[in-house]
Amino acid sequence: MRMLIRTEGMKLQWRVIGLLIVLDTLINSAMGAMQLQSLKDFFSPSWSTLYIHSVNLHSMFFYPLYSGIVASLLCVYEHRDGGWKITMSLPVPRGKIFMAKFMLLLGILGMVQIVFMLGYFSAGYFVKAPGEPPWDTLLYSGIGGWISVFPLAALQLMVAIRVRNFGAALAMSLGYVVPNIVLTGFHSAIGAWLPFTIPYYVMMPQDAIYAPRVELYSLWTIVLLTGIVYLLSGKRVVEKRDWL
Repeated sequence: MRMLIRTEGMKLQWRVIGLLIVLDTLINSAMGAMQLQSLKDFFSPSWSTLYIHSVNLHSMFFYPLYSGIVASLLCVYEHRDGGWKITMSLPVPRGKIFMAKFMLLLGILGMVQIVFMLGYFSAGYFVKAPGEPPWDTLLYSGIGGWISVFPLAALQLMVAIRVRNFGAALAMSLGYVVPNIVLTGFHSAIGAWLPFTIPYYVMMPQDAIYAPRVELYSLWTIVLLTGIVYLLSGKRVVEKRDWL
C-alpha cells in the first residue's frame, strides 16, 4: 500500500496543490484579520472572534471545494491516453488502487487543515488579537473538520474516477459547494446528509452568532454511515467496472 501511495503521489501536480493551499490560507487569514478590525463594533476582538471570521469561508467553500479539485487531480493521469487500462493491469487488487488514492487525498486534506491553522495563528499574532487562543475549539475543529471530510472525499473521488473531463469534474465540485450558503442553514440532522455541508457543521464554533444548529450525536452518526457507504461504493466502482 505504501508503494501505491508513493506512486500516486508522483503523478500529482504538487505545485498546483501547494498554490491552492497557500491561497486558502492567505485569503481566509487576511479576511479574518480585516473583519476583526472592521467589525469590532459588533464582535468583540479576540482569538475566538478571529477564528470565527477565518473559518467561515474556509469550512463552507474552500475546504470542500479543494477536496473535489484534489480528487480530480488524482485521476488526471489515468484519464489520459488509456491510463486506466495500464493502471488496472497492474498486479495489485483494484480496490487497493482506489484506497491508495483515497488515503493520499485524505493526507493532502490534512495538510490543508494544518496550514490553515498556521495561517490563523500568524494572523492572530500579526494583529495582536486579545486573550488566548481557544485551544479546545481549535483541536476539535482541526481534527474533527478533517475527519468530517471523509465522506465527501470518498464521494468526490468516485465521481472523479467516473467523469473523464477535468473541467466537468471541477464544475460538479463547484455545483456541490455553492448551495452551502443556503443548505448549512438547515439543522445538521437534515443538512449533514449532503456531505459537502459537514465540514461547516463541525468547524464553525457553536458560540458564533451565525453558527448552524448542530446535534453532535446525529451529526457524527451521519458522518460514519455516509463515509462507509461512499467509500464502499467507490471501491466497488473501481473493482467492477470494465476498464478494458
